[in-house]
Amino acid sequence: MSAEQSPGRFAYRPALDGFRAVAVLAVIVYHLGYRGLPGGFIGVDMFFVLSGYLITGLLLLEKERTGGIDLRAFWFRRARRLLPAVLLMLVFVELWVAVTAPPFELAWRRRDILWTLFYGANWHFIASDQGYFVQFTSASPLRHAWSLAIEEQFYLVWPALIMAAVVFSRRHRRAVAIVCSVGIVVSVAASMWLFDPGDPSRSYYGTDTRMHQLLVGAVLATLSGVRTPRRIGAAGPFVGALGAAGLAAAFFLLDGRNSAYYFGLSAGLAVCAAALIWGLETAPAGVFARALSWGPVRWTGRISYGLYLWHWPVILVIVSAPVVLRELPGSSGVNVTRLLVTFGVAAVSFYGMEQPLRLGRMSWVRSSVPRFAAAVAVAVAAVAGAAVWATPTPPDSAGRVEIAGCPADTDTPCLRRKGPPGGPVVALIGDSIARSLDPAFTQLAGERGWTYVLAAANGCRISRLLTSSEGQVRPMDKNCQQTTRHRLERLLATWSPTTIVAIDRWEITDAVGPDGRVISSGTPEHISLVERSLADAARQLTSRGAHLVFIELPPILPPDCGSGEAQSSPRCHPAVREDAVQAPYNDALRRVARSVPGVSTMSITAALCPAGVCGWDLDGMVLRFDGLHFTLDASRWLVPALGQQLTAAGLAPE
Repeated sequence: MSAEQSPGRFAYRPALDGFRAVAVLAVIVYHLGYRGLPGGFIGVDMFFVLSGYLITGLLLLEKERTGGIDLRAFWFRRARRLLPAVLLMLVFVELWVAVTAPPFELAWRRRDILWTLFYGANWHFIASDQGYFVQFTSASPLRHAWSLAIEEQFYLVWPALIMAAVVFSRRHRRAVAIVCSVGIVVSVAASMWLFDPGDPSRSYYGTDTRMHQLLVGAVLATLSGVRTPRRIGAAGPFVGALGAAGLAAAFFLLDGRNSAYYFGLSAGLAVCAAALIWGLETAPAGVFARALSWGPVRWTGRISYGLYLWHWPVILVIVSAPVVLRELPGSSGVNVTRLLVTFGVAAVSFYGMEQPLRLGRMSWVRSSVPRFAAAVAVAVAAVAGAAVWATPTPPDSAGRVEIAGCPADTDTPCLRRKGPPGGPVVALIGDSIARSLDPAFTQLAGERGWTYVLAAANGCRISRLLTSSEGQVRPMDKNCQQTTRHRLERLLATWSPTTIVAIDRWEITDAVGPDGRVISSGTPEHISLVERSLADAARQLTSRGAHLVFIELPPILPPDCGSGEAQSSPRCHPAVREDAVQAPYNDALRRVARSVPGVSTMSITAALCPAGVCGWDLDGMVLRFDGLHFTLDASRWLVPALGQQLTAAGLAPE
């Protein structure tokens, strides 16, 4: 946000807009995926520090000039500055989601939009396990809104705390500094306590674990009104240079998963940002201040709010470059396109809406608080309604893996149908793909008179291997390793199944080897490790007389194949004979079946991929709602094929 003219002596300083430019460009470069700037994410840290500094400074100067703080006017200025651009961006995201999102994403995107609209996105991403550093199946177009939520929560609460501090203390700057110091200690402690090396997103997203960066800026603001010896003031350029050096080193060397960041380094970087700001303020004619005040840099800083709002949706929307830029090496063409569009949209937003609203130039609002409040209420209601319109409840054919009465993370098998005493007991094990086949097995059990037990869990592999995602072992991976063992042991001890059917795609993901190394999927070493692990699991599962049936994996489709134009793309119609991802693991399953007595394999690929080519739907019926998990309709449609294969193999009676 551009520095505002304040009720006090807070005049505009161009170098601070240059500071914003560096911060937002670092974030954009990081999100574009350039590995040369792994620490670009700390641009958000810089924004936090600057926001804490400016907002606290404005409030303290208002107190000293007028004798009080007008919270109503403060919140009005903040809302007028921030809300319109967010609402415009959300409308764009809603339209894009409505046109392109596959059915299985709609519920996710609706929640993303609504939580962003009401500035709770950071807590939403924590609750929904949308990690910042771990790529998930479908990245949210609003993933960057977590920082906007933290800033808005700060703007809502912090002025009231400052008012309380100045009411109870005549030396209000000192009182605010004490509150800030206590808050910094508590926030850093929370970051350390809540840090998880497998997925640091809780510490990264949390308001409590981020507040120290805003409060470091606030401390700097409390010092700005204190007389300092001339020698200390003269050291400003040197201190600013040290701060700039620290930030630059972090840009090029720091990784977001580095535990040091959550154990105090983030506070250190906040101090570096504060040191640079102090250097700019005390030496406005210095080298750094002049460089950051250069016209193009200053202008980039002025529109930085719009750049931050728009860059991430634009990155997701634009996946190819125009003809004139396609000859650029690597991803340069598409990234240049993304930058040009981002700057263009941010500039239009700034000059066409943000500035006229902020300066009261729009005749229908001007500086009227009631008019603005009414307009915002209508706009928020409209955006919320549009979110519901853009993300309609998907039909049954786009079903979910949730099963009522059968939790996805339990270590206890779930009885789905009770057959007659002494009858066959069929169990289904594996991951969320197995759970998506539950309707088929429930129907089969009813038709054949089986007792049917579900012993599958979302995200868990059958073997006892430890899953790794992008070089990290997540808490859910450790949990799966433990709960799967207990679940399968209880299945054998309690139900003594006659037939166990298994399907599990997690076996083809990266795994941790016996020596602790992460072994990459698709390599001969990984395939061999998975084969040995599945053979061990097969011996355990058949040790009490059960017959184990592995369902071979059909080719997986990209998750966006359910949307508009993507369905006609060749990548959404893979040929079975050309599948190089699942095929080696299907071969491993067959070798396990040959080597372990009581084990066999079966394939449903022919049913899903007629004529050897897979597709999103078959005669209008969606088969796998995200290219991986079976829809409710498809699961029930597969019943005859499953029943015939199991019966033909003598594994399940008529």
